[in-house]
Formats: sequence, structure tokens, C-alpha cells
Amino acid sequence: MEPTSESTELPVLREEEGMWILRVESNGKVQEYRCGSEVQARALAILLLPAASGEPTPDDNPTLS
Repeated sequence: MEPTSESTELPVLREEEGMWILRVESNGKVQEYRCGSEVQARALAILLLPAASGEPTPDDNPTLS
């Protein structure tokens, strides 16, 4: 398996001092997001999940209607 140019791990969600912390590691760097509620944090985590291979993303092949 060849290494990809952009390596992203799954987001890590946990509660610290009344805030929900979401940490995402990508290419050796850690990005941290702080949310006021668990629902907010989980919704953001879903948006930050890497796209599954083989499934088109919403931006693939845009069309005008």
C-alpha cells in the first residue's frame, strides 16, 4: 500500500472542563476545535471525516441546472 500525500486520522472527541474538544491529526499536525455542546462537536466531526474511497463527494462533477 502506497502512502498518500495527505494522511488524515479520524477525529477524536472528548469533554474537558465543560467544553467538547475535537482533535484532528493530518500530516503530522493537530487541529483542535472547541464546541459548546456534544451535538455540535459530533456534527463537526462528521463533516471532518475523510471521504470514503470510491464514493463521489458533493463537489465532484458539478452540474448546472
